[in-house]
Amino acid sequence: MPNTPRTQLFCVPHAGGSAGVFRPWQRSFPEDIEVVPLEPAGRGVRRGEPFATELTDAAAELSAMMLDRLTGDDFVLLGHCMGALLAYEMVCHLERHGRQTPRTLIVSGRNPPHLQTAWGKRVAGLPDDALFAELSAVGGVPKGLSRAMAQGFLDIIRNDQRMVHAYTPAQPVHRVTTPVRVLAGSEDEMTHADQLPGWSAYTTGPVGVDYLPGGHYFLYDWPEQVALRVAGTPAPGVATA
Repeated sequence: MPNTPRTQLFCVPHAGGSAGVFRPWQRSFPEDIEVVPLEPAGRGVRRGEPFATELTDAAAELSAMMLDRLTGDDFVLLGHCMGALLAYEMVCHLERHGRQTPRTLIVSGRNPPHLQTAWGKRVAGLPDDALFAELSAVGGVPKGLSRAMAQGFLDIIRNDQRMVHAYTPAQPVHRVTTPVRVLAGSEDEMTHADQLPGWSAYTTGPVGVDYLPGGHYFLYDWPEQVALRVAGTPAPGVATA
C-alpha cells in the first residue's frame, strides 16, 4: 500500500518555552499529521546558542529551519503567544522571498501583532522572585521547576520579553495571503474577545476565532482540537467568533 500523505504541523513555542512543550503532541496526534516542533535559539537543544534579539531575525532563522524539514506540499504553521508573532513573521518572510507558505496559520493566545500584552509589560521590570511568582500564578512555570532551579528559565523569559516588547509590525502592514485561525483560552486574561478579530488586518485570507476552555496556556491541553483545526474539520462544541 502506498504511504498516506501526511500534513506537517510546525510549532513555535511561547515566551520562555522550548520545542519540548509540543513533544507530547507527537504521541497523541493522528498518524496523518506529523508534529514538528521548532526550537528558537537559547533554549532546549539550542541552549548553548546566543538568544535572538530581533523578532524578525528569529523568524527568518526559524523559516529556514522549517524549510529544511519540509517533506511535502501540505503544511500548517502554529505559534502560541510569542510564537504567534514569530509564526506570523515567518509567513511574511516566506512570502517576501517567494518561498512556499503554509496552508493555514494558527495563532494562539495572542492579540494582533500591534497590541502589546498588558501583563507582559507589567511584569517585565519585576525582580526575579516576583517574576517567578507571577509566572507560577498563570501556569507559565514548567512542572517541577523550583525557584532555586529557575534562573536559566528566567533568563530565557527576560530575553523573550525584551524581544517581543521591542517588536512592532512593519508599516504598511504586510497582509499575508495565508488564512488565519485564532485560538484563545476562555479564561485567558492576556487576550481580549473584542481584539482577536483584529488579526484580519494581517491577512487577505479568511480569519476565524475559536475559544477553548482554560487560561493562557490552554493550548497544550487540547491536542485533539488543534488536530481538527489542522485538518480543517469543524469542531463541534467550540465557541467560534
